[in-house]
Amino acid sequence: MSGNQVKQSIKDVIPAFQGSYPPQLISFAEYLYSSSLQRLPMIANKGEVARYHLCAYLAVEKYRETLSLPEPSDQMIPVKPSFRQKLLDDFRALLVYQEKSASVTPRSSPRKSKTLKSSPKSTPFSTPESMRLSTGSRKSSPLKKLQALADSDDSDTKSPENMHGNTPSKSDVGKSPFNPARGSQTPGSKSEKKVVTIPELVEFANNFFIPASVTPLLIKSFLNHKHKLLKKNEWLLACGLISAVYTRINYKLLQKTISAKSQFQNQLYQYQKGSLPKWNMILWCDLIDNAVKNEPWILELEQKYVYGVNEPQTSVKDEFNAKYGQGWELMQTLGFMINPSVSYNSTSQTDYYNTWSNRALSMLD
Repeated sequence: MSGNQVKQSIKDVIPAFQGSYPPQLISFAEYLYSSSLQRLPMIANKGEVARYHLCAYLAVEKYRETLSLPEPSDQMIPVKPSFRQKLLDDFRALLVYQEKSASVTPRSSPRKSKTLKSSPKSTPFSTPESMRLSTGSRKSSPLKKLQALADSDDSDTKSPENMHGNTPSKSDVGKSPFNPARGSQTPGSKSEKKVVTIPELVEFANNFFIPASVTPLLIKSFLNHKHKLLKKNEWLLACGLISAVYTRINYKLLQKTISAKSQFQNQLYQYQKGSLPKWNMILWCDLIDNAVKNEPWILELEQKYVYGVNEPQTSVKDEFNAKYGQGWELMQTLGFMINPSVSYNSTSQTDYYNTWSNRALSMLD
């Protein structure tokens, strides 16, 4: 990321600031930018041009009090105002909150360090790093203060084994708010979303412009197969079905355009709401595609979009509609004796005859 682009983005976020920008502010904005490229490679709603400003806004927000910076303004962020706050919340949850959670020290480390310091046998083996650990250094940040407070609250209920520095049990690790395994969970999503509702599936399909005639077939296939994934994330099945439909409908586009499939996979990863790893999503897309490739509705999509062949029944129906007009099936089901098949003097018959005669005359010429 260019330094000039960083400074320009910071200038747009805090236009009232006078003087040179602090180095730690610029370096943190650059770090947020590089992290966002790895964790969110594509931004929806044409928000890619705002990536610099979003990172600069979060950097100013972090160092506002410590560096006495003005309040950041989002008016110069080049994105639609309706999506501006949503993008800021997404970046804040993805970059800032996760970094805070991942940087928390594991709960067992301070206990072991204190035990090593208090034990005479461990003194000769103490490293300079552990010797420098003191109460004052552990309370240098709000997170470490909360951790020290949690340790002091748990000291009344600790077992004798834990008093000697043994590894805490799995249940203690799961209950601890400072467990590093919980670092990947953001405050907005406390648990992994596994259930896919029908409105969510329809919205997911609309993001990829799936035809309205295909969406009911996709939903029916999803309901038929979802019982097979009782212990799995249902978003795996949703992504697999969307991939199977999209790759057939846009077969020619994917074959002609370079990296079109990888761009589609990035968008699929971006729009799914199941917190799926990208490699796992791609793996299951191939598995689902192989599982549904022989279903009739998938074969029909292949014939129509991949091979460009209409089914004979569709051709016959189109011929009847052209010859007798729309709605002739309804007339027949209602029991009318005079239906379009025996009507020779009608507007549809006249149009059909004119089309047929003009075509024949053009072939003779």
